[in-house]
Amino acid sequence: MGDSITNINWFPGHMAKATKEIKEKLNLVDMVIEVCDARAFFSSINPIVKELTTNKFYLKVLTKTDIADDDETLKIKEGLKSKGIDSVLVNLNDKSVATSIIKMINEVAKPLKEKDIKRGLKPRNVRVMVIGIPNVGKSTLINLLAKKNSAPVGNKPGFTRAQKWVKCDGFDLLDTPGILWPNLANDNVGIKLALIGCIKDEILPTMDLCRVGLEYINTNYTDLLYNKYGIVYNGFDNYLENFSKVKGHLLKDGQLDLDRSAKSILNDIKNGRVGKISFEKWEDYHGKL
Repeated sequence: MGDSITNINWFPGHMAKATKEIKEKLNLVDMVIEVCDARAFFSSINPIVKELTTNKFYLKVLTKTDIADDDETLKIKEGLKSKGIDSVLVNLNDKSVATSIIKMINEVAKPLKEKDIKRGLKPRNVRVMVIGIPNVGKSTLINLLAKKNSAPVGNKPGFTRAQKWVKCDGFDLLDTPGILWPNLANDNVGIKLALIGCIKDEILPTMDLCRVGLEYINTNYTDLLYNKYGIVYNGFDNYLENFSKVKGHLLKDGQLDLDRSAKSILNDIKNGRVGKISFEKWEDYHGKL
């Protein structure tokens, strides 16, 4: 996948600062929720989370399940359970999921409350840090749990820049900026993160990324492209030209505006408009957890 795309290194200064601040505030929290995108579950796991979550109650929340492959998402859920990792699948557009997430938070943190009761204390609010890479839905999740717009939300990576405590019923949430790791050494990780919108569009060449996305979808989800656009896939160059003609994407001189077409397709892929797609399979990656 994407051998033609060079190494990706995107680690803005605010991310380095945020990583340092998160490490410093870990001693204030009882539990860590890591938010991942179900479409690229393994690529959206930040490697530094393992060191951050040592000796903490831990819960994985898989978002974007409404635009991910249902079969692959279920395999991830069952696979995590087999490894003793608590997780919950959520469609953040469905406000009713807050109930299931709160239930999981209480279940995972139950030993903490029981400890307070045994000591004759009134159980205090569980302090929960919410972490994850950019644009996986951390702030949206917090707003659902808090039942108000407590955290700013933007559909682009790097939107949240500061940490913020949000009070909920029975627990307090610490929203944190999305953080990547300093070097995305594996090209495929960066490509998948770009396809799901966790890396800014300009980081990768538009044409190369579009080619990778279309070829992956044509190989793994054969009918989706025709069902969406009514165009038979017969190679990337031909497909993009036909797409430009169908959509009327033209430059002032009448030439096809292929760049506009590629960006349009990538935007559809990122936002789940092409169909329910997952860019990773549990059987290929579970050994890396």
